[in-house]
Amino acid sequence: MKTYTYLQALLLRLRKDKFGAVATEYAFLIAFIAIVAAAGMGLLGENLSAFFDDIGQALDSAGDAIPTLPT
Repeated sequence: MKTYTYLQALLLRLRKDKFGAVATEYAFLIAFIAIVAAAGMGLLGENLSAFFDDIGQALDSAGDAIPTLPT
């Protein structure tokens, strides 16, 4: 029977343990989702800003087209 040092036994146990691998996979998945969400929010924010700018310009030009009553 082979005897292991504490460090060797720990390394063997960690190698067989699947919980560490699952946690690492979840960490990568969460990081990927965060990156995609941040990029999507940035693009959405720019598009919304342009959309509301266009609405504001349309309202300004529509307001200029309304005739005023003489006083």
